[in-house]
Amino acid sequence: MRNTHIDRYDSLDRAVVAIGNDYPPGQLLPAHAHRRAQLLYGATGVMQVETRDGNWVVPPQRAVWIPAGVTHQVRMLDVSTRSAYIEPGAARADRGACEVIEVSPLLRQLLLEAVDMPAAYEPDGRDGALAALLLPEVDRAPVLPLHIPLPQDKRLASLHGPTACT
Repeated sequence: MRNTHIDRYDSLDRAVVAIGNDYPPGQLLPAHAHRRAQLLYGATGVMQVETRDGNWVVPPQRAVWIPAGVTHQVRMLDVSTRSAYIEPGAARADRGACEVIEVSPLLRQLLLEAVDMPAAYEPDGRDGALAALLLPEVDRAPVLPLHIPLPQDKRLASLHGPTACT
């Protein structure tokens, strides 16, 4: 599904719901959280994700894992996204925090295909198999060191200023 919002499909009984959106340069998605974990993939452009724990810079052709319930905001710099919203517990990897991950050629193609699946895809058909294959590909994706932690010392934190996600 393209250029829509997860809230329309969040209650579907599917392990994975995928959505694609295009954003203009400088678009800010204000602080929000999702019931599902989000794998946010930028096919083009750069994203900056901010949570109370820090910032993540996401180059093109990479993705950021955002755990379920984590409040985050995203600044889009001319980005075309493909997001997979994943039911809590469906992915095996214990990604308890945001992480930028490498996107393999297979994972990239799975994300691109998933966006074109109907929201209520047949779990036992081709689309269900595609969604099921996406999960272990996320689990095995290597983490990239693109996290900028926020300072914990109050003196340094005051120099940074308030964050939108605290």
